[in-house]
Amino acid sequence: MEEWKKGRRGWKNWDPLFHSSTLPILLTKGLLIFFVGIVFTFLAPEAQSRELNVAAVVKPRYIQLGEKARLDLTISGDTFIKHIEAPKFNFLPDFLAVPLHSKTIPQLKADKIAVSMAWAYELIPQAVGDFTLSDVQFAYQGNTYFANPGTVRVGRADTYQDPSTASVHQVEAEVDTAKPYLNAPFTYTFRYLYTAVLPTQESPTPRIPEFPGFFVEGLQKVPTYTQQIRGRTFWIEEYTHKLYPMMKPGEIVIAPAELLLPLPQGHKTLKTQSLTLTVQPIPETGRPAHFSGAIGEYQISAEVERGWVEVGNALTLIVRISGHGNIQTITPPKLPTIPGVMVSGPPHAKEHPEHITSTGRVYTYVLTPARTGALRIPAIKYAYFNPSRAVYATAETTSIPISVRPNPNDLVGIEDTDPSPWRLWLILFGILLLGLLVAGFFWYRSGFQWSIDAFVKAASGTGATDGGEQKPTDSAPVTPAAQVHQALTALNPRGMEDAATAFANTLVQVLYEYLEDTLGLAQRNIDTVREACVAAGVSASVCDELVDLLTKCEYHRFAPVPLSADERQALIERTESVISKIAVSD
Repeated sequence: MEEWKKGRRGWKNWDPLFHSSTLPILLTKGLLIFFVGIVFTFLAPEAQSRELNVAAVVKPRYIQLGEKARLDLTISGDTFIKHIEAPKFNFLPDFLAVPLHSKTIPQLKADKIAVSMAWAYELIPQAVGDFTLSDVQFAYQGNTYFANPGTVRVGRADTYQDPSTASVHQVEAEVDTAKPYLNAPFTYTFRYLYTAVLPTQESPTPRIPEFPGFFVEGLQKVPTYTQQIRGRTFWIEEYTHKLYPMMKPGEIVIAPAELLLPLPQGHKTLKTQSLTLTVQPIPETGRPAHFSGAIGEYQISAEVERGWVEVGNALTLIVRISGHGNIQTITPPKLPTIPGVMVSGPPHAKEHPEHITSTGRVYTYVLTPARTGALRIPAIKYAYFNPSRAVYATAETTSIPISVRPNPNDLVGIEDTDPSPWRLWLILFGILLLGLLVAGFFWYRSGFQWSIDAFVKAASGTGATDGGEQKPTDSAPVTPAAQVHQALTALNPRGMEDAATAFANTLVQVLYEYLEDTLGLAQRNIDTVREACVAAGVSASVCDELVDLLTKCEYHRFAPVPLSADERQALIERTESVISKIAVSD
């Protein structure tokens, strides 16, 4: 009690001092402590936030349209992180973000467990250009954090700019017409343009599409050349194809071409745009009757090896077609009918390699005249469709005169190949005189024989009554088959073996004349014979036998192979058999 009183007395002793001098100081200190506490209370989360790290990283920074970039977002710190919300951002309409995955990464820091979160997204560009991506927003414990991904450059799918050399690499594809005609050629071109060579040992590799639905001529690479484009020098590698649309008319798409660039960080593929074509049908209006499918622009010419030929011998006719168009798929021209001439060769003969070029074709025909005199090969027409003008046109040759002379093998003792006119008259007079002598001999012989027969009949009493002559009966009408039989009988199967050519010539002429009279054969070649047999209803076996016989005769006409008497007799018998079968079918 005493002490309390002492204390009270002490307080009373101190109280005036408290009121007078120390009270303002104490109040100031109290307010300061209160304010510091308030600030600490509000800034504690901020201090904690400084322990958190957020990041947004995009790789790569330069991509092509059609490629994808990766966005990695992370939030981490030295403290235990919990209740983390997914980050928020929106890059539309420039990029479409597709979530890939997210993961939690626990770590031990300062004897405490710290947790970081990571999110991965796939960025798909929707346009070409330089884009600055907006901030990515993280939210944690009521606080907001931001991270900026930076910029991304999106180039076209056909262009790449190398960051190490600042060189530009570009590809492009084009056609010279977007509306080609069916089976008409057009040019497809692929180009690789670059301002500097890539710093790699491997070269860029072009990948040309397969071109389904087209007939494709071989790839042609144009030598590298330079060109100024937008003030820069580009080296250009060019690859061309000639394409022929072979499918039905309509829309057709050529797939994009690609170029594989070998870069130090990996390969990159440049891609052209796809090309859409509209294939047009060949018009029906104005189409010539002799049109065989040639499309383009063409010229035709014809020539013979010489201006004369002996009857029964072969003369070579060479027809050349040149120009540009669907030269790979054209058909041989059809020769007009030449009276008295047998034609062999195209359209079904195989072409020799030396007769095939990229701009033309050469066709060889064999003409064999059957009679002497002046001969003229008519103009040969070749129709084609010109796609550049959308009209039909016809090219034709000039007619070619030919002199058909008598065959030296048929004129005895004549060695001159070009006799003078008076020599010809002398030869004709000799032939006439020889014919008269032979006729007189046979007339004398027949008259002498008639006298002997009359004498024998008179002696035996079997002569004609009333002194009258025996009148011949009316002969039956001579049919083509009978005429052929007489002509075959006149052939001498026992002739000289070295005259096989003349024998085969005669036999062929007999067959073709019979076919012209009975089947209306228009042209003397094997293909026409088949068509005539089919039109006349001749059986296939008889037609094949006839074709085989003509083929064998053609072989003996031109091949220096002798024919024995038995072989000749066999050919005559086969000919009579075939003709009789054709006559029965008629």
